[in-house]
Amino acid sequence: MSTPQRDLTLTVFGATGFTGQYIVEEVYRTFSGSGVYDNPPHVPADFSWAIAGRSQDKLQELLDRVETKYNVSGKLKRPEILIADITKRDALNAMCARSHVIINAVGPFRFMGEYVVRACVENGANYVDITGEPEFIERMQRTYHDEAKKHGVTIVHACGFDSVSFLLIASITSIRMFAHVTDVACMFTQVPTDMAVLWNKQQIQTRSNATPVQMEMFFTIKPGPYGIRGHYATYESAVHGISSASTLRALRDYSTLPRLPTVPGPKLVLHKGSHWNARIGGYTSPFIFADPSVVRLSQQLFLAGQAAVPDNANAVMPPTVQFAAYFVFPSLWPMVLYMTYGFVFSLFTSTPWGRNLLLRNPERFSGGLFSHDGPTREQIETTRFESTFITRGFTTEALREGKEPDVEMVTRVEGPEAAYDATPRIIVQCAYALVDEKGEGRVPDGVVTSSVAFWRTGLVERLQAVGINFEVMQG
Repeated sequence: MSTPQRDLTLTVFGATGFTGQYIVEEVYRTFSGSGVYDNPPHVPADFSWAIAGRSQDKLQELLDRVETKYNVSGKLKRPEILIADITKRDALNAMCARSHVIINAVGPFRFMGEYVVRACVENGANYVDITGEPEFIERMQRTYHDEAKKHGVTIVHACGFDSVSFLLIASITSIRMFAHVTDVACMFTQVPTDMAVLWNKQQIQTRSNATPVQMEMFFTIKPGPYGIRGHYATYESAVHGISSASTLRALRDYSTLPRLPTVPGPKLVLHKGSHWNARIGGYTSPFIFADPSVVRLSQQLFLAGQAAVPDNANAVMPPTVQFAAYFVFPSLWPMVLYMTYGFVFSLFTSTPWGRNLLLRNPERFSGGLFSHDGPTREQIETTRFESTFITRGFTTEALREGKEPDVEMVTRVEGPEAAYDATPRIIVQCAYALVDEKGEGRVPDGVVTSSVAFWRTGLVERLQAVGINFEVMQG
């Protein structure tokens, strides 16, 4: 049997899903003829692509609608339509055998993601996804890393915003309340967070000649006048994600990755519960979902040498830092609601009947913030996110003399609405970077995180070109 030709640069799998549709639109937006970006980043040469899903009619309807909206005739080749389903292994294999990179937007990933990861590894396709499910990410890393390296494949999870964390604020308030709150902490992200941790390490090293040892992250989201809403698929992932915490702990107990070492200097204190932060100007609460887990895994992979790349196999890996992440609340009342509803929600997710109850009643248990309809265009277009990073480190002299950290740098990462605007921008640029720079020897093989995959690439510059801004504020 002949091997199929790998003739597709990119395939968007799950294209007709709620987030998948926005990813397809983003591919159109990246071409210069769309007029969306003033200076769009480079698109891989000889670009050809496909959209994939279960329904020919729905895929065709999506394609007709998007092509009418974005007139890029002559600049973007019309995508091929592929019929693929996780229950049909032959179709998945055929899709992966033809594609250089698969963007997977089919979740919940703990139930559906492994089929696609396995097909990519076995058929030589690179892979990026939008999962925010730590148990799935770490299970795939443990299960498929060696096989992916053997086949020369790169699997990069969490190339978007953490869908699970959106639940936290969604569970404590209503849309009407959101419409009257100026700054609300809720949705956090893996790629901007993971890449921002790496970027902050690099910035404090190059700007101050200092060794970073501590990093704190504070996240707020800024709703517009139409408020915020999430799609049911996000809610569903959250329900199952919270219920799998014990599985994640078991995975880590048997992990063969190196433990994070003790770094020089004082221990970074994680402020548990509610805490007024005068410097940030809000109440903070620890961020307990995917981002800290992804940052932790990244640092372990760097320590294990899994970020070594062909173009510079002896490159010095980024140093390990202590890391803490927080939600930021504008006042005490949302904090109280957050803690109360968070407790109730965690109680329900601990039993099958409780999870079924939550899944049958998303609007009731989220104050109307989650529904099968999802957010409106106006809600997406008028919302923004912003996160502040405070990084501390040592100069050589202070480190040698055993002093306290003597260098501090404050940075900011900000951009458009997290789940359905920023996520498509991020994952499309991750896919483009994977196509362009893996062939240049700047991307490692294996199952890795975004900072490990892209630390030698120009991904941050790509993100800045599409409106995800990284800025040094102080230091």
